Amino acid sequence: MADSPIEGRGFTLEQLFNGHRFKLDFYQREYMWSREDVKSLVGDLYRRFATSWDVTHSRKRTSGYPPYFLGSFVYFQDENEGLTYLVDGQQRVTTLHLLLLHLRQLLAEQDTDHSDDLTELENLIRRVRHGERTYTIDIDERVPLLDSIYRGWPYELPASPTPSVRNLYERARDLRTDFPAELDDESILHFLDWLRDRVCLVGIRALNRDHGWEIFESMNDRGARLDPVDLLKSFLLSRAETDGDQLNKSWREMLAHLTSFHSRTPSDFIKSLLTAKYADLTQERRNDAADVNVIGRAAHEWVRANTRTMRLYAADDFRRFVEDEVTVLAERYATLMGASAAPHSGLEAVYYNAVNGIGSQYTAILATARRGETLSVFREKAGLVAAAIDVMYVRKFVNGGARQGTDLDPEIIHDLVPKLRACEDVDRLRALLGLEIGRLDDELRGITATKFGLRPGNTPQVRYLLARITAFVERECGRADRIADYLHPQHPHEIEHIWANKFERHQAETGNKTNFQAMRDRLGALLLLSKSDNASYQDDPYDRKVVYYRGQNILAASLHPESYEKDVGFRRFRKRRGLEKLFRHYPGGVGFTKQAIEERQVLYQRLCELVWDPSALGFPVPRGVDPERRVSHRTRAYYDVTVAQLIDSGTLSAGDELFGTNKRVRYSATVLAGGRIRVESGEVFTAPSTAAAFVLNRQSANGWTFWNVNTVDGKTDLKTLRAELLSSGRLELPSA
Repeated sequence: MADSPIEGRGFTLEQLFNGHRFKLDFYQREYMWSREDVKSLVGDLYRRFATSWDVTHSRKRTSGYPPYFLGSFVYFQDENEGLTYLVDGQQRVTTLHLLLLHLRQLLAEQDTDHSDDLTELENLIRRVRHGERTYTIDIDERVPLLDSIYRGWPYELPASPTPSVRNLYERARDLRTDFPAELDDESILHFLDWLRDRVCLVGIRALNRDHGWEIFESMNDRGARLDPVDLLKSFLLSRAETDGDQLNKSWREMLAHLTSFHSRTPSDFIKSLLTAKYADLTQERRNDAADVNVIGRAAHEWVRANTRTMRLYAADDFRRFVEDEVTVLAERYATLMGASAAPHSGLEAVYYNAVNGIGSQYTAILATARRGETLSVFREKAGLVAAAIDVMYVRKFVNGGARQGTDLDPEIIHDLVPKLRACEDVDRLRALLGLEIGRLDDELRGITATKFGLRPGNTPQVRYLLARITAFVERECGRADRIADYLHPQHPHEIEHIWANKFERHQAETGNKTNFQAMRDRLGALLLLSKSDNASYQDDPYDRKVVYYRGQNILAASLHPESYEKDVGFRRFRKRRGLEKLFRHYPGGVGFTKQAIEERQVLYQRLCELVWDPSALGFPVPRGVDPERRVSHRTRAYYDVTVAQLIDSGTLSAGDELFGTNKRVRYSATVLAGGRIRVESGEVFTAPSTAAAFVLNRQSANGWTFWNVNTVDGKTDLKTLRAELLSSGRLELPSA
């Protein structure tokens, strides 16, 4: 039998990037993956890695972890030039290359010497040819941007960037906030080993350029591959038996409508629907991640295996499921997509959650939908669920409990969905959501208690908080609601530091640069200004800045004395909301001091309490919730050991001093009850690594090796204490 003229072979990421220099041919489309696409890929990789890894494993052990198949790509080679042309799969390959660049950044920022690992990683990112270094994906227009990422240099988009360069720039920026926080410290090396050696793709080699063009046309035009949504349609319509043409027409109209929204896809809708309505989300099944994972990977296969769970028995059941549930809920989903792009009356929180990347809100909202209810009832339910999720998210991140730049903790949504399914009407839904908010152990007083402000990776969250309270003050004073401007995705408004980055101006009251930077980054020391204004006077002294602030939004203008004399709407707002003592002006001659920042922090907390007041949002929160019924959701950890567990075991005690040294500078912190860590400047963190990243002013740091404590054996780092606790058998880790 003759060999096939088309070859296919498997590649690990090491083989993929170490053995090729990629180019794109003329017929390839732009790099167009969305933020959701990149988050989904990186999230899938992390979750698969986390099912195998725990803190006791050596790096060598990752070579025995189960492999992960990422799909196929098509290519042809130019042997003379030593080039590999990507025909199909460049979106995924480009994103993987971007991920490798991000991992290199994280490794380079850590204190530990990772020179050997960096060298191996750099061989995948770049290669030498004829004495010149080129990137593995060698496209001239991308080189300046890739150089900036590789070297950590600032980069500004050119005046008219190509779609690929713009999108690559935005995805690189998103990775800084969307990358799983669990992989920002010691686990990063294990993850890198696994990614390089156990993540695989299958490459299909075309014979030449013309053959590649033929395959490209075949795969993307005449013979497009069926995705899970197509396969699900085929299964459902075949079982419905009758009305096939009408059902097919309805399905196609549904797809056409959903594909008009670029933020989410029909596949996202199907996943949300099945998870919202049918997935088994009991704790045992969630630990196995069975239903959620299968739905996410192959929804059609899950439906085939769960027809009884979905009560699909006879042909009429399948027909009604398509007509009365899928297509109807697709219309409801389209309503949510419209509301996620811009604020809609009654659905503003859907937009806010979309800005924050909380894609799980759609699953929670669809869980409340019931057959036969009107659109107005659905919208009312959607507004309530979205508002409750917004409250939960804000409470979490101001207390350090939400992962920076990522979706709301899945445990919260998975706990909530079965309860939402059971709510028969709007009143029951209000009562449920009020109870759930009342049970949370996080409150907005964390803004002052934890000295909340800018920290590594939370710029989008701080910007969101400032945008909401700024728009609230403007609206309450009778001005137009500008929240859509403040939250515009192209960042026309930026965070303004009231203190310029000039340590010498505030040395007397802060003492050292670390304390100065911490105080400068406090929420109370920040404003939201248009990008042009922020750039024009960000380094000016306060005496000059406060004059500029007078002409800006009311929250900024409130720093100037004249705002308290001439603005009637502002005066009425302060009196109506009981804010007369909290709003204060700070004239140029007096200056904006450390005390002023503390006072402003209290003001901002109160404004947040007004914006996210559950009762004002329509939730009857019961008073005096039993503390034992309060919950602090935590994602299942496969390898995590917390400071709280070190305290519970007697390894550490509340009040113990932690200390670490970097570049001959000594940093200290205090262990608090419950396992939080307070650094010298007063900020409070929930994990050693975020505390270390903050004091070192880095995107990430390994706090387990950075922080030390004095024991009877002398100076000991937290990693050693953790290892001793694990080996003692006094702490049992969750099994994978």
